[in-house]
Amino acid sequence: MAIKFGEIDANQILENEFRINVLERIVSDLARRNAGRLEFPTAEEIEGFRLEVVAQLQKKYPLSGIGYKTPTPVER
Repeated sequence: MAIKFGEIDANQILENEFRINVLERIVSDLARRNAGRLEFPTAEEIEGFRLEVVAQLQKKYPLSGIGYKTPTPVER
């Protein structure tokens, strides 16, 4: 049984925090790179952002059992 806060599933909260942190890193990276031209991070760089965020969440919530399964190309 999953932990719930009212009607909100704790797994969904972690999923949202993960996605927001990855997006934040992508946007920061885009802002850093762009001096008059738009250059997007590579798929490998985005995957690196994801791995960094998972490590950050694991450190923040050490008892949560947070893990990361690399998505298949269709899921990306």
